[in-house]
Amino acid sequence: MYTKFYGFQKKPFPLSPDPDYLFMSPKHEKVYIHLRYAIFENKNFVVITGEIGSGKTTLINFLLRQIKEPFKIAYIRNTLVSPVQFLKFICQEFKIPVEEFDKPKILDALREFLLKEYSANRRVILIIDEAQNLSFQTLEEIRLISNLETEKEPLWQIILVGQPELRRKLQHPSLKQFAQRVTVYCHLEPLSKEETFEYIRHRLRVAGAKNLDLFTKDAIEAVYQYSRGIPRLINILCDTALVYGFADGLLSIDKEVIENVVEDRKKEGFLFEEENSENTFIADHKQLSSSPSELQDLKMRMDFIEKRLSSLEAMVKNFSEQLELCRNLQQDLKKLFEALIKYLEEKES
Repeated sequence: MYTKFYGFQKKPFPLSPDPDYLFMSPKHEKVYIHLRYAIFENKNFVVITGEIGSGKTTLINFLLRQIKEPFKIAYIRNTLVSPVQFLKFICQEFKIPVEEFDKPKILDALREFLLKEYSANRRVILIIDEAQNLSFQTLEEIRLISNLETEKEPLWQIILVGQPELRRKLQHPSLKQFAQRVTVYCHLEPLSKEETFEYIRHRLRVAGAKNLDLFTKDAIEAVYQYSRGIPRLINILCDTALVYGFADGLLSIDKEVIENVVEDRKKEGFLFEEENSENTFIADHKQLSSSPSELQDLKMRMDFIEKRLSSLEAMVKNFSEQLELCRNLQQDLKKLFEALIKYLEEKES
């Protein structure tokens, strides 16, 4: 729509995790170095976290493009599944036929595959995106399959990528053994104000823009204020602002355009909060982190909720067993009633 008007060769702010657009900020470079080190030093367990839209997947895609060695890579994005379904997804990615297998046979097939790749000197990597959605049971299953290794080194590498909830989940006492196996951990922070300036200019440059100052300084400051330095939100604001600018025939994007975009998004129900708003997750998180007593209270509440969930699960299980017993009793009564009817009919005849 606006590419020709602004002299772009392609759109500068797509939301897809295209590594061509990767802006290697110092924060991204730090995570990239950790990832590269983990892969080439064959570290077994890697965890990468970051806010929604911070660029984790784009960074992973960029890294995979740089790998020249013979790797076999499985990329799992569907994480709201049971442990057995998750194992089947892994095998599906590696093209291991296990559809009719039970769990023990699936694990045998997976181990056989890993040993075959190891003997062929091919490295195997499992990347799990949106890992914060994994259940405790599935995370425990991942820990167990990470034990598939030779006497000297692991048979594969497992990289978990997720939102900050993943880090908090891994701190749970039930996942202590899992956390101990993590050899490399890194958190991708949002961009600073200065990095947001450079990020927008970088995107414009990749798109072939002749005017890298298309967004005025106060416009970029407003973008940072509402996006809090999160690349995906920056992309949404800037892309929509270019549509508005094109519609109004503007040769530059100023603060007023950004404010109009934000106001309209709020009306549509897609809110953008200012950086210093007390309603933002970041502000709430900082406020909570400053109070150990609140953290302890939160932990106690979480423990209580978990106990309640366990109790409810036991009740549901007991209810299911009682229901099954009732069904069996109903079938027995039906058979008895049919036998009684038959007996009465025979007696009358």
